[in-house]
Amino acid sequence: MRSNSKRKSSRLLGSTYTPYLLSAPSILLISFILIVPIFYAIYLSFTDAMLLTVNNANFVGLKNYKTFLTSTSMSRVFSATISYVILGVFFTYFVGLGTALLLNMPLKGKLIFRVILILPWVIPQVVLALIWKWMLNPQYGVINYMLTSIGVIDEPISWFTNPMFAMITILLVTIWKQYPLSCLILFAGMKSIDPDLYEAASIDGAGAWKKFISITMPGLRYVTSVLLLLAIIWSFTNFVIIWILTAGGPVDRTATLSIYTYLNAFKLNKLGYGATVGVMCLIVSFIISVIYYKKILPKD
Repeated sequence: MRSNSKRKSSRLLGSTYTPYLLSAPSILLISFILIVPIFYAIYLSFTDAMLLTVNNANFVGLKNYKTFLTSTSMSRVFSATISYVILGVFFTYFVGLGTALLLNMPLKGKLIFRVILILPWVIPQVVLALIWKWMLNPQYGVINYMLTSIGVIDEPISWFTNPMFAMITILLVTIWKQYPLSCLILFAGMKSIDPDLYEAASIDGAGAWKKFISITMPGLRYVTSVLLLLAIIWSFTNFVIIWILTAGGPVDRTATLSIYTYLNAFKLNKLGYGATVGVMCLIVSFIISVIYYKKILPKD
């Protein structure tokens, strides 16, 4: 009897700890790759560490945070970040929604249209940014040539150095890159909606707009909530497109928190101060994600 009870207890213990043992390697890997660098960045933000002399860093407390929050660049950086995130996510979603609606219609040549539509997403960000930088070049860019040829503008526009157009240009390139993902996710969500709902609405005399408001959008509620959360997080951390096109200029007009982090840490050699900006970016994105999860993300 005692041997049977021991066997049962050992089996229970084995079944209890097996999931933890199996997941331990992945947890350790995630901790090493993600969690450790985050805490190290937080540590650096409280020091005056320089890029080439990290080992000689001195603890300065909240000095870096105070310097950043009272600097003249702070308002421009936060303004650029919020503008880029809100406008980028908003227009990316609605362009993706519009193209998803087109894909969901019984049109001819949808296969070719789908292939063309997904091209911006499969192009690497570096290649895509370089293509757009060439197209928008004020001297030999094809965009300026076309606009001057048809009389829209009188002289070439410096898209990346003009404060009026720099953020607009970056947003257009970002939307062009991101909308295929939104389109595919929303299109998949549309396919999961029961077609009988549309048939019943047609019988009741509902038009296309009524079906869209009453059936399509409620049916995309969960897909939309997750898609917007992912787009917000991606926008906060996006670096490649902005850096290649404007490098944060002109006068920090396109310097988002991620760009400003790189500029201070690796261009100005102020690693501790750069880590402070990076931690601020982490805090802001975390707060927005929590608020979005608590207040906006559907729970039922």
